[in-house]
Amino acid sequence: MFTDLKTLPIAAEETLPLRLAVLRPGLPRESAIFAEDSRAVHFGAFSESVLVGIASLHQENLPNEARIGWRLRGMASAENTQRQGIGSAVLRACENYVVARGGTVLWCNARKDAAAFYARNGFTIVGEEFEIPTAGPHFVMWKALT
Repeated sequence: MFTDLKTLPIAAEETLPLRLAVLRPGLPRESAIFAEDSRAVHFGAFSESVLVGIASLHQENLPNEARIGWRLRGMASAENTQRQGIGSAVLRACENYVVARGGTVLWCNARKDAAAFYARNGFTIVGEEFEIPTAGPHFVMWKALT
C-alpha cells in the first residue's frame, strides 16, 4: 500500500505511456489515443513524483440510462504496482470529480479480468460479456453515485 500517493488531474498525453504498457502492449502508440481524450479529464496517481496509475473520464450516459452518466476509460496501474491500492485511489478521485459535477452514474467497459476489482468497488455488471478485438473480453459495469 502506498502511503505517499497523490492523485491529480493530468494531461491526456501523460496517460499514454501507461496506457500503452498496460492496456495496449505491442500495439502502436495511436491505439492508446482515445477519440474522447480532448473532452475528457484525466487523473494520474503519483508516488514520489512517479506516475503509477491513470484513468480518464468524460460525460457519456450509460446506454438506456437517463441520469447524467460519466464513462471511465483507460484505467491502469503500472505492472509493478498493481494490487496495492492505486486503482482504488484513482477510482475514488474519479468518483469525487463526477459527484462534484452532479453526475450520478459512473460506468465503464471493464476487462473480464478486472471485473472483480470493479465489483469490490461497488460496480455491477450490466448485460452479457462481449469482445473488443484489440483488448479481449469485457463487461459493461456501472455504479450509482449518491
